[in-house]
Amino acid sequence: MSVEDRAGTGGDTCQAGYHAQIKEENRARIIRAARDLFLARGYDKTSLAQIAKEACVSTGTLFKRYPSKAALFTAVTSEQWQLDVEYAEPPPPGDPRYGLDHIGRDYACLVARPGTAALCRLIITELPQMPELADIVGTGFAIDRGPFFDRLRDYLEAEAQAGTLDFRAADGQPQSASAVAEQFLGMICSQFLWPQLVRTDFVPPNPTDAAIVDEAVALMLARYSTRS
Repeated sequence: MSVEDRAGTGGDTCQAGYHAQIKEENRARIIRAARDLFLARGYDKTSLAQIAKEACVSTGTLFKRYPSKAALFTAVTSEQWQLDVEYAEPPPPGDPRYGLDHIGRDYACLVARPGTAALCRLIITELPQMPELADIVGTGFAIDRGPFFDRLRDYLEAEAQAGTLDFRAADGQPQSASAVAEQFLGMICSQFLWPQLVRTDFVPPNPTDAAIVDEAVALMLARYSTRS
């Protein structure tokens, strides 16, 4: 390859990197603007044109990425459920105390983060009038659990297969890992998220405080552990 060819290839790479950076910056501005406007004005009263103006992008740029308001709202809620680090794989089975503690603390940080309760409140308020939000709630938002549900369910199933946990109801009938996952996340959510939905002055506990997650883990182990 000649010097000119190498220079051209390097220039193409730099240009591609620049365009990718611009696309990411536009995406971040759109998501931020949409989130702020949805929370300030409500879903129904916010238009894509308003969001484009607030994000300082053209309506064509916005529509190319998000062809409908529902698609954009899905992106906003999905981003709200993302932590600042990439999701790790579920912990390996064999030590339920460690695994439940690991997932529980991540979940506490997620539901206590600013904006989560406000988005939940928005959905609850506007869902009766905006049926398109039903698909978002059903497929992506899942108000009280977010993407942690699948991660926890898979982990619980692995622990059950390893023989460390046994999911039986009080009457001795087997329960699904999904039902048990709901129980665990519900114990944490009831302390961090749900009070915020009915009391705007409620300040959630610090998610780094170990007490709430420790208690939820202890109750799970007392109920389902196969080890004495």
